[in-house]
Amino acid sequence: VRLLAAERAAAPARMSDALDGADRDASSTSDRPAASSLDTVLELERFVDVDDDRAVLADDYSNDVPGSSELDLTSKYCRDCHVASQRLYHVAALSRVCERTLEDDVGAFPIDLIAELAEDDDDDVRRSVAEQLDRFAACVGRLSERLDHVCAIKLLGVTFMLIEDDREEVVSAAEQTCGAVASLLSPEKQRSLLLPTLKSFSESDEEEIRMSAAKVLGRLAAVVGVEMTKSDLLPSLLNLASDAEYRVREAVASALSDTFEILDANDTLESTLPTFARLSRDSVWAVRATCAKHVVQLVRAVPTDRMLDVASETFEPLANDVSFKVRTAALEQLGQLIFALSSVEVPTIFVDYFTSMAESSTSSSALQETCAYNLPGVVLSLTSARWTELRPAFRLLAASLNWRVRRTLGCSLHEIATIIGRDNAEKDLLPVLESFLEDTDEVKIGVIEHLSEIFAVIGSASRLSLIRLLSTFESEDAEKIGNWRIRFALAKQILPVAELLSGAATAEFIVPILLAYLDDTAAVVREKTVEIAGRVLFNAARELSWYSETIVNAMSSIKLLATSHRWSDRRAYINICLALAREVEQRFVVDELLPLLVMLAEDSVAAVRVALSHFLTEVLRLDPTYISLPDISAAIIILKADSDPTVVAAAQSMKAEAEAKVKDDAAFTSARDVRFSPTGL
Repeated sequence: VRLLAAERAAAPARMSDALDGADRDASSTSDRPAASSLDTVLELERFVDVDDDRAVLADDYSNDVPGSSELDLTSKYCRDCHVASQRLYHVAALSRVCERTLEDDVGAFPIDLIAELAEDDDDDVRRSVAEQLDRFAACVGRLSERLDHVCAIKLLGVTFMLIEDDREEVVSAAEQTCGAVASLLSPEKQRSLLLPTLKSFSESDEEEIRMSAAKVLGRLAAVVGVEMTKSDLLPSLLNLASDAEYRVREAVASALSDTFEILDANDTLESTLPTFARLSRDSVWAVRATCAKHVVQLVRAVPTDRMLDVASETFEPLANDVSFKVRTAALEQLGQLIFALSSVEVPTIFVDYFTSMAESSTSSSALQETCAYNLPGVVLSLTSARWTELRPAFRLLAASLNWRVRRTLGCSLHEIATIIGRDNAEKDLLPVLESFLEDTDEVKIGVIEHLSEIFAVIGSASRLSLIRLLSTFESEDAEKIGNWRIRFALAKQILPVAELLSGAATAEFIVPILLAYLDDTAAVVREKTVEIAGRVLFNAARELSWYSETIVNAMSSIKLLATSHRWSDRRAYINICLALAREVEQRFVVDELLPLLVMLAEDSVAAVRVALSHFLTEVLRLDPTYISLPDISAAIIILKADSDPTVVAAAQSMKAEAEAKVKDDAAFTSARDVRFSPTGL
């Protein structure tokens, strides 16, 4: 700071010298005048003039007043900092500082500072204040035990001031947070302060103010409650529905949907439905499109016996509107509308509208995406009994030229399969699933991530057919990293799929994939495979012996990890052995796993020795009699003399604990009868 201040103090003299030097160079040296001028400009641009009365660097406040609180310093930055970006940072942090520092003194709440900042010349500062109004309100509510505190009333005044701001982003932020401020007022103050102000806004000559009034009236319905909504908010809102400006009517159409959640079904039917229906026939397409976006909320809000009538009367005209944007807005809500009507018999005409979205041309493929996204919900609403009505749309979506449509459909195949049942899934979904597995990576990964859920629905014959296709994935990208996310997604599915297959099928199809992924080029794939390897091998051995040819060959491949040149492979071998030790009989652990494990006690990499220490600790916890094996004791002695403190600490504790447990518990006798001879070293 002192260096920068010194440079600023010397700037005038240096500027003069630079200009004089440039003149002298220009007169004496004719071959480089341009370079001198450029150098001078670059030198001059390093310095900025500031008001001497306010020329205080932001960092100078760090030692301003001894004992100043964090809130005091933040307030000073907000008021006096001349660096715009740093000042904005502290303004944006003001609510967090209040939450951290103000514990029980509401009088210390900086309401006056907030009011000053709300009138600041900087648009970003006012926007930041507007965005924090809800957090300011929460802070006041926490500090004050009663409603209508003076800070709450002043904060409401700040909110109204920001709603009348001339910047759209400031107004929008204030509109979204006004409900939190209004909740600090009692019903009496809401009637005397809040509602009259909003009514005056709704009668303003400015279109933007009336728009804000409509939006705020809708958002406040949940705050003021049913009675005040019916007596005060709704009349003002319905009056604005006849406003001459279409943007105000558009705001009303959206705000009415907020009242649907507050009013009971009959009030919605009698009070708001006529106005909403009139707006849905407005002469301006934007108003009708807004109504189309809120048809679902309307249908959910009316009595059950009128839902279908209201849906038909409101939706069908919008779905056949002359405006493409209105039709699109209506159709985008159709999936949710059908789901909302699931308590009644959904008419065929609605299903036809839905399937027509799948027939959309490539120019309107957004409708196809919407159709694919909503298909599981529609299938659930119509149940498997009406799957035949949706099958043509499903096939069209599966054949879409837009990969986003196919990806969306692929991500939901498991949900559809669960709903329509085994027979329909095997007949209609499996061919699509197999084609998606050969599709682009974006489509393929969505299917792979839910394979086990699809396997749980289809029969054993179909599972074998599908698993044969998956077995071809192991050879892809064998020599390069490729799309590792595909292999990682499949690695996460290996174990749940193996649990649904027979042991023989697991050994034939899943174990080769497992072994290939243990040597994958991507570390994340290898790590996930190591995590599940023990359980997969255990599942494969359910119907086979651990000494069968398939399992023995698999174990031989896994043992190669113990002598790999990569330390991560050697550690992986230890982790796989630990998983197996939890599942298999002790004889297999001693004969097949320990010979190579104890050799790793002298590994050159500390991480491998740490992993071995953890293995021995866990194994001795499971069966302390392992300590009677000479090679286990020898390995512990080596680890106790290790140079790594983590290894030493684990080794020093494991032997003492194991010997104590053996003395206390006579049940642990198995290892005493096992003769251990390390083979394969």
